[in-house]
Amino acid sequence: STGCPAAAVVAAAAVVVLSLLAIFSSFATELPVVDDRGFVVGKSAAGLPDVSTSQPPTVPQTSTRASAESRCAAFGQLLTKTRRQKDLAQYCPVGPFTHDAGGSPSLRRSPRRVAIVVRGESFRGGLGMGDRSFSTSEASVRAQREAAQSLLKMVVQPFEKCGLQVDLFLASYIPTSGTERNIAFDLVKWYGGKGRVKKYKFFGEDFKGQFRQVGLFKKALGLVAEYAEQQALTYQALLVVRPDMIFKTHLPSVISNATWSSVLFGFRLHERFAGSPDKESEGSRRRPDYVADQIEWCPWEYTNCLVACGPQYRCLMKKTGGHVSVMLDERHDSDSQADSNPLYRLVRQESRLEVHGGVAALLLFGESATMPPMLQQLQAVRAAVLRQGEPPTKWVDVYAHAGNISRESCRELRDALVEPSLFYGLSPHLVCGRFDVTSDRSYQDVSPVCDCTLRAWAEAVRTLSELLRDRETSVDFEYDGVVIVGVDGRFQGNYQVGDYDTKDRVHVEFGPLQVPHLLIASSRGLAQLVGALLGGFSDGTAMCEKAREHPVAAFERLVRGVGLSVELVKTPRALSLR
Repeated sequence: STGCPAAAVVAAAAVVVLSLLAIFSSFATELPVVDDRGFVVGKSAAGLPDVSTSQPPTVPQTSTRASAESRCAAFGQLLTKTRRQKDLAQYCPVGPFTHDAGGSPSLRRSPRRVAIVVRGESFRGGLGMGDRSFSTSEASVRAQREAAQSLLKMVVQPFEKCGLQVDLFLASYIPTSGTERNIAFDLVKWYGGKGRVKKYKFFGEDFKGQFRQVGLFKKALGLVAEYAEQQALTYQALLVVRPDMIFKTHLPSVISNATWSSVLFGFRLHERFAGSPDKESEGSRRRPDYVADQIEWCPWEYTNCLVACGPQYRCLMKKTGGHVSVMLDERHDSDSQADSNPLYRLVRQESRLEVHGGVAALLLFGESATMPPMLQQLQAVRAAVLRQGEPPTKWVDVYAHAGNISRESCRELRDALVEPSLFYGLSPHLVCGRFDVTSDRSYQDVSPVCDCTLRAWAEAVRTLSELLRDRETSVDFEYDGVVIVGVDGRFQGNYQVGDYDTKDRVHVEFGPLQVPHLLIASSRGLAQLVGALLGGFSDGTAMCEKAREHPVAAFERLVRGVGLSVELVKTPRALSLR
């Protein structure tokens, strides 16, 4: 051809650029106008900021095509798999979901759909895991709206970008009477309106006692079954969530390694969990059925099984022939106020801790302690070491040792040690002299090799460490950290075990008697510490004399002898009385 080659190149480049702009513009989304709190501008019938637009709130498009493809990789099999008749038939024949769906050609041709089922109590008061009150306070409404937005942003829209059609279903409670009932219906708008929410039903609060958790769970699944039958369609799977969950990240990217053809729970409960507070037994390492039931993924063929079992791992394992697993191969507390997890937080303050074994608090009351002073000193100890994390976690176990007080006083002290805010706080371990009030048995009285303050301190720590080790062994876990406290001391702040590096070291603060007034270590470090101290005193009077004259130097020498370094406790955090 003839003409200017440079001009041709420029013209061709311009065409390419314009084409790319056209392509990119097809992906562009218009962001809604939001106020300074991040909510879509507008007013609802209840006079509150509204997020009910004809389209759900959009997400800024910051990811590249490559990252979007990687997010959808988890759904590759789900999207490309040919739907055979057996994929549409129900594994559990009895239930509300159609058993012979595979016989209908129209059902086999239905688009790739996922049903998201939002079930449970909404507009919670936010006082903790057990708070089931319905609240229309500004904080409660704001948190509930944030939870709805997070589901659209972190779950619904990523699913749609992966080629799935998403329908929502909602079942919750509302007050039996009064104007507060009206706010509940804003939930439908916040989840995208009737165009997004295919079916919803609100029950009066008086149904809570009748339904309990499983009853409402089944009612919610029934909404999906009714709609699927009316519309002659099926779903690839159901995702069941609670309305008080605020999702923290895009669901497809977090659970990319999950087995999507199985029923999935969120994750297994952390290692310290060993059954209900009043009946501690085996830990979660030995009980795979200890799972977080706030979220479930259920392929279509197992939906009748899910209706029959509810969110019960063991039942589903039996009903589905073992096709049950978890989304995340991690362990956490399902209550985000006590332990954080990467999937969600509940509509209350989130813990900054990652808990596996929790904290063991060893309280030493001294040999000559008397009841009134012990009870007074206990108040300071609660604030100093039993409040771990902010908000305080419930995963702190209490072990205490007192002098040779009467058994009646020992039982009175044990009642004072009860901490209802701690998960196993109703059953603290207490040893008075050689009497273990927890098990109502006495230890064999062993005459000490020598009589000195450090030796007495070491004996008390050894006794409690044995109880601690028995618990770790029976439950099959290891504490995240240990704090030992001399209750007769003065505390000016709050000591957070997680602030200290306990690998190969112990952190010590010596008291007036020149024995550890406060000590922070790992569980393994505690075992090494006890072995070093008691081993050091086994040689007779030589170590006793050194311990009497220079207890701090003797302590440091013994501890360093087993490879642990000794560091002074740093200034504690300012004491919080909230």
